[in-house]
Amino acid sequence: MDIATDKILNNNMFKHLLNDPNFLPITIIFIALVLVAIWQKLDRFFIPLALVYSLYVIITIVMSPDQKSQFELPMKEIVKVPVDTLKKVINKKESELVRLVEKARLAEEARLAEEERLAEEARLAEEARLAKAARLAEEVRLAEAARLATIEAARLAEEARLAEESVISGLSVNSIKICESINDSLRKPFNSGKVFPVTLGQVYCFTNIKNTLNERTILYEWYYQGNSIHKHPVKIQRSNYYRSWASKKIKIGEWYVLVRDKETNIVLETAYFSISNE
Repeated sequence: MDIATDKILNNNMFKHLLNDPNFLPITIIFIALVLVAIWQKLDRFFIPLALVYSLYVIITIVMSPDQKSQFELPMKEIVKVPVDTLKKVINKKESELVRLVEKARLAEEARLAEEERLAEEARLAEEARLAKAARLAEEVRLAEAARLATIEAARLAEEARLAEESVISGLSVNSIKICESINDSLRKPFNSGKVFPVTLGQVYCFTNIKNTLNERTILYEWYYQGNSIHKHPVKIQRSNYYRSWASKKIKIGEWYVLVRDKETNIVLETAYFSISNE
């Protein structure tokens, strides 16, 4: 082979190398790696980088385009689909999509309608429950009002009877109070009421009595939970406003005190109160 032929071959090889689309990017990357190695003072990487780059250059020069094509993946053949067939497929898919969307819409409407029906049933049931509860509460209130009215009527009748008997006996109670203590100097009750804490230890029954007769004896009869537990006699002088009192140790429960004329056994007055644990 003469010199001219070698020159032509060499020119074709380098032309092939320069026409390779990967040559310029790989060369730039190689130069960048070399510069980084120099900057980081990594001299031991120069020889491996040069060998890799040289191997790439040799392979690119030696291999022909036909040989390189052996390494490339073959492209699949493009299948031509008729336009009518493609439109039919698209229309079928669109119809199926529309059918699915409509089915989903109908299912959602049915779900919402069912939820609305259940909510309406729950609302009606709650209204019926509240109406029933209100009716029962009203019945209980009316029954309690009737019971209290009966008790009040009985109390008024008893007071009227006691007032009539007290006039006959010459004794009557102007006022009666259950209180925490008595002011001895003023002969007045202190902190009167209907409910007292058990921590007080004892309470007092204070009375203001009218006595138009001579000296009489009255009884303070203490009742606990409906049972008589103590009687305390007190002498009453003739007076329109005679103040007297009696005390009793207490415990939790319902109490009342009867003020009775000992001679005639007439009940002059009754006082009710409660003892709580607060």
